[in-house]
Amino acid sequence: MAPRLDSRARRRAIVDAALPLFARKGFAATTTKEIAQAAGVSEGLIFKHFPSKASLYEAIFLSCIDGDPEYERLIALPPGTATLVQMIQGLVGYFVMEVPADPNERARQRLSIISLLEDGEFMRQVYEGIRSRFLPCFTASIDAAIADGDLVPGPIDAESGLWLAEHLCEMMATVCLSGGTVVPYSCGRPELARRTAWFILRGLGLRDEAIAEQERCGHLVFVPPPPPPEGGPRNDESTPERAE
Repeated sequence: MAPRLDSRARRRAIVDAALPLFARKGFAATTTKEIAQAAGVSEGLIFKHFPSKASLYEAIFLSCIDGDPEYERLIALPPGTATLVQMIQGLVGYFVMEVPADPNERARQRLSIISLLEDGEFMRQVYEGIRSRFLPCFTASIDAAIADGDLVPGPIDAESGLWLAEHLCEMMATVCLSGGTVVPYSCGRPELARRTAWFILRGLGLRDEAIAEQERCGHLVFVPPPPPPEGGPRNDESTPERAE
């Protein structure tokens, strides 16, 4: 007999089962009956953990943040230049390194695109969740970097900077949804991630000397992920445009 899952594990199993269904069919076309069958539970149990299909949809997006030890570590850091750089590294690392290499993360990204092609309401909820979780620490670190002379204030406020950085990285993940990329980048993914982080940090107003110092301190390091299964895309190689 299979071991009985506790409440947290059962909730995670439902989220994991719903993700590929939503990514393939979209929110409106996916039924709770299909989700229940995929998760091996009853529809009633789904609603015990998630009051509505919408709340399950939102949980899929936020499951990569809530309970993540790296997220918990970042928001526990004292505001400052180092924290700002590490937050950008985390954002870039996820979208530019992790999503292209992981089929499950690509499914999550595909789901976000589908939701935006529908009425966008659920991504609006997700963005509000991101805003409430990250913006306070992000803003405090911007202010601290200004006070330390590491960042030159410009026309971009902290919240706009966060969204512009997120949108850039999200689009970079979107062009890899096929498992490859349609953009002929001139370098492998670790170097591409590094350049992306520099681009964002410069755009936020961080001085080149401050970025270079954080890089020397090890706060801006992108390590190639483990090699993908045979035949899958490699993230340590250049990314030529895919042939049609």
